Amino acid sequence: MAGSDGKDLVKVSSITIVTPCRNAEHLIRVTAESILAQTAVRSGRLALQYIVCDGASGDRTLDVVREVCGDRAEIISAPDRSMYDGLTKGLRRATGDVVAYLNAGDFYHPGAFDVVADVIESGRARWLTGMYYVCNEHGQLVRSLLPHRFRRRAIRQGVYGRFLPVFVQQETTFWTRDLLRHVDLDRLASLRLAGDFYLWKCFAAHDELAVVDTFLGAFVRHPGQLSEDKRPYRAEMDAIREHFRPWDLGLALWDAAVWLCVPSRAKRVLNRRTLFQWDDRAHAWR
Repeated sequence: MAGSDGKDLVKVSSITIVTPCRNAEHLIRVTAESILAQTAVRSGRLALQYIVCDGASGDRTLDVVREVCGDRAEIISAPDRSMYDGLTKGLRRATGDVVAYLNAGDFYHPGAFDVVADVIESGRARWLTGMYYVCNEHGQLVRSLLPHRFRRRAIRQGVYGRFLPVFVQQETTFWTRDLLRHVDLDRLASLRLAGDFYLWKCFAAHDELAVVDTFLGAFVRHPGQLSEDKRPYRAEMDAIREHFRPWDLGLALWDAAVWLCVPSRAKRVLNRRTLFQWDDRAHAWR
């Protein structure tokens, strides 16, 4: 069966979330609780596979995971070379119809999985991202933004986060498991910082990234995060991105203006093709 754009409709009955971590005893609780509290999981709509990939922590990280999750989390605990080495171990075990990963300290909105399932079951998206949300270390919202459209070529070129001060937010991004067939997991495991970009690059080679006008998850800033210094991240991104052509600069500047200067209402008009919003009359994401 196919959707209105010819894509096969997907029945979403399960989801896999992977949390790579090490020495995260003070951060992992809020993350695990936000995953177990999902309305789609509690109602029985989605079966949850939650995989914690621990890099041989020397603190109480695993004790906290067991306190929160009991036997509902699959735990892999072994030394790893990087966060993405740990993540790859979890992705290799993923069985869910939909897959995502969430770092320790970050969290999902309680209704996120229901929204994700609704959008993917529409047949119009195989990967999606939500509104951009950032919180401080106290869990207080300090920034929110509705993304403008993400162009497939621009994703592959590393335009977002390298040439524009906007990017695909990992904490709000989900994809169907079949897209992992296009990812070289050995290469992902070898990366230290820009593994998220590598995933998006692989996915963008095969499908559009949909934007959902809602709160799915949030990145929480903490002192000492790897993401604080952008230079090493960008250097690793430069080694794997596609070549950025000079004549793409005009389009990139236009997108930057829309991202940062145009009100959300105008963004909705400019991005009707890949933007999902809640339709009160239809009671559906459209």
